[in-house]
Amino acid sequence: MKKTLAAAITSALVIGAASTTFAAANPFSDVATDHWSFDAVAKLAQEGVIEGYGDNTFRGDSHITRYEMAQMVAKAMAKEDKANAQQKAMIDKLAAEYAAELDNLGVRVANLEEKVGNVTWGGKVRLRLISDDPSDGDRNTTTSQSYAELWANAKINSDWSAHVKVTSDRTMDKEETHLIGNDASSNNVFVEGPLFGADAKFGKFDVFTNNYGYVMDDPMTGAQLTWKGDKLTTTVRAGRLTDEFWVNEKYDDADNFLGYDNADTQSIELTYGLSNSANVNAAYYNVSTQNWDDENLHIWTLGFDSKLGEDWKIDAVYAKSNADGDDIKDNGYSVNLTYKGADIKTVGSYDVWLGYRNTPVSTQISTTNFGKKDYKGWELGFDYVPAENIQFQARYFDSKNIYDSDIKDKQVRAQVEFFF
Repeated sequence: MKKTLAAAITSALVIGAASTTFAAANPFSDVATDHWSFDAVAKLAQEGVIEGYGDNTFRGDSHITRYEMAQMVAKAMAKEDKANAQQKAMIDKLAAEYAAELDNLGVRVANLEEKVGNVTWGGKVRLRLISDDPSDGDRNTTTSQSYAELWANAKINSDWSAHVKVTSDRTMDKEETHLIGNDASSNNVFVEGPLFGADAKFGKFDVFTNNYGYVMDDPMTGAQLTWKGDKLTTTVRAGRLTDEFWVNEKYDDADNFLGYDNADTQSIELTYGLSNSANVNAAYYNVSTQNWDDENLHIWTLGFDSKLGEDWKIDAVYAKSNADGDDIKDNGYSVNLTYKGADIKTVGSYDVWLGYRNTPVSTQISTTNFGKKDYKGWELGFDYVPAENIQFQARYFDSKNIYDSDIKDKQVRAQVEFFF
């Protein structure tokens, strides 16, 4: 049955301008043959809503990706005025499922937007357990945490949109609740749209740096511009950091204390596509801070990622800062090897990774993506999707302090996330 469905869907693929334009960079994961959209698109193809190759032939059991599915959905949307009520309902459901991919293809989902309204909602809930086993005399600790976020996206016009995300983080063992960030009512508030030929963001937004989050994977307040070329992507940012670590004391000319102020930051990131399966990246970050002897902390990074066949991927990054002193490590790195890839829309999908981290605090601005700061060691982890929109993750980090190898730490972190 699945082989028949695969053949039916393959017959719906149309080789056109869209495929030649975007085929060079396909970031979307495969669609499982038991996914409901597989049957839906096959049914539309059998009913003639989506055309085949033109010669009424099948092309075998080709691998179907979310990108290719989006192409077929776009073709069906173009013929929606000729579809019956049942077919229109199916097309609308498919358009909602592949809205992000359709947007990447430049296809407007105008009919869908009119039906669901101008605002879309979503979020996630995360339950996490962390076990720390240090060797420096501290007792073994186990911490349970809960995290929740609720976001809303609203269209301003055909080009610009507004976004709000509220988050709550609780350490359940201590029953302490706090909203992340300085704003008690919301975490992120920003707008985005085209400006000067770039994709622009203004406000408070999440940042995941192009070095796989090594330097930063936290919010900042400011502006971001991203220019995407055929091979080169350039991102510049300027603003203020929200992490409490980067807080500066303020004084007047008479050395009277005036209070605290968050540190300013500026950065530029470059990513160049060597091929369809390999990229190199470089970046520079500046932070105006009092946490180091120098007035500013400068961080440079260089990295690469590459697919190794069908299921394997490797990424690596080297980082160096201007932190000075015999007792300060000024360079770090991370190497990661990943097998497969988990997708919250694909039940049973998973990935496994093995990495080695060396992460001195002087080379990172604000990240929770890489074990413990000022430690080095091996990390083993995996993700698994037991049901749609539910993902389980576990990771084990066996490390030692970069300044004193006798100080060791073993950390286990397990969590489950529910997306809605």
